[in-house]
Amino acid sequence: MKNLVGFWYTFVVVTLLLGAFTGVLDQYSYEGGWNEAPLYAKIGIPTVLITFFGFWILMLADFFKHKDTKWPILVGFSLFFLHWLAIFVYFWMVVYRRKNT
Repeated sequence: MKNLVGFWYTFVVVTLLLGAFTGVLDQYSYEGGWNEAPLYAKIGIPTVLITFFGFWILMLADFFKHKDTKWPILVGFSLFFLHWLAIFVYFWMVVYRRKNT
């Protein structure tokens, strides 16, 4: 389950970064309130937020459950304070490589 969620998170992050760097996200920006927002924004924004916060909580829970990381204090603080980048690295360097998942 964690691997599937990790792959989904990776897909969302890579898609957003590629869209931002290539300027594609600029085409989908809008001005106005939530009521005037187009359907893609009403679906996309909650999906991205749920993905980011959900995966962050999942990786924090995994960190506290498993004690197999080197430098646990540094990793714990980075997961807490550097949210999105740190959980991306934590998934690929620790969770994905773990044999018993």
